[in-house]
Amino acid sequence: MPQNNNICVCQVLHGIVGGGSEQVVLNYCSRMPDIHFDLLYQYEPNPQILERFNEAGINCIQIPDKLHHPLKHLWTMFRIFRKGRYDVVHSHLDWYMNSYVCFLAMLAGIKKRIAHHHQAYTSDCHPGLRAGISLSFKKVLCSILRIPCKLFATHWLACGEAAAINGWGKSAVKKGKVTILPNAIDPERFKFCEIARREIRAKYGIAEDDFVVGHVGRFFPEKNHKFIIELFSEYSRHHRHCKLLLVGNGPLQAEIQNLVNQKGLGDKVIFAGLKKNVVGFYCAMDVLLLSSTREAFPMTLVEAQYNGLPCVVSAAVPRETAITDNVFPLPIDDVKPWCEKLSSLSVACDRENPKIKSEWFDVRKCYKMLESLYQIP
Repeated sequence: MPQNNNICVCQVLHGIVGGGSEQVVLNYCSRMPDIHFDLLYQYEPNPQILERFNEAGINCIQIPDKLHHPLKHLWTMFRIFRKGRYDVVHSHLDWYMNSYVCFLAMLAGIKKRIAHHHQAYTSDCHPGLRAGISLSFKKVLCSILRIPCKLFATHWLACGEAAAINGWGKSAVKKGKVTILPNAIDPERFKFCEIARREIRAKYGIAEDDFVVGHVGRFFPEKNHKFIIELFSEYSRHHRHCKLLLVGNGPLQAEIQNLVNQKGLGDKVIFAGLKKNVVGFYCAMDVLLLSSTREAFPMTLVEAQYNGLPCVVSAAVPRETAITDNVFPLPIDDVKPWCEKLSSLSVACDRENPKIKSEWFDVRKCYKMLESLYQIP
């Protein structure tokens, strides 16, 4: 707790591993130097990402994780809430787990409790629900699970319309009870840079005339890396001078690496790992692929557009994130249309001034929305 009279906010995340929710917190909080931020997280952090939070002046506190130490997890969180004397608790746990965070904050006497929904699960892919359960039952169950969130949270947030409907229901959205807070970025950080392009390409042995297909994302099922490998395997059969650049890490990485080797693509696919700064990698690419099976709000897509990259995306990606005419949605049931689209593109270095149609995702324009929400009445 700071020694001055500044507003004190406690952010709650699952972990600090390079996910979108973490980046949202970092982008917004770093714009509010007059507010003191603590951040609670559970799982072993990625040192590079944790360093970025520390550099932004956000005090990060690791607590026992809920899977292995559920009671200790709850007690530690409650104790921190009670001793911290926070003005606001802002929870970013999905699958309706914001409810228990807001409940503990309420018990600790915190008056402003924000539940923030970042995912747009469909009824057939909600985590924790078995595949054998009927669709109608899943819908009813999801509606029931929204109730404690609505009871214990004083403010309902979502990153986009799809996540708002999924997290809070159509009726709540229609009545204006949900605040849409975009996953905004600082456009200046993602400007195209020819020097960065040459440096990254030289580091990974990418020739000047190589067409680089890129992807930035964690190796999780919903990111659909298998589709990317199948697509690139087909594309590379007809295009000799090409590389696939994968930025990120995750539990499925070894499986994807094995698939790459099975298809004989080892010399064409680059596993760059998780990076603290991805700007140079966008610059090195010639197209970004986003073949996700579900997406509430892909920040990588916004970042890539500000970098001037053409983006070929799945139909699951919300249309609201297309802020240029350089986004091309395609179905993920066949790789052929994707190959055809890639074949229509070329190595492009001159992309310094992308035509942005909306400033909705510019954090410099919209951080005031969240700052005003944090204000003490």
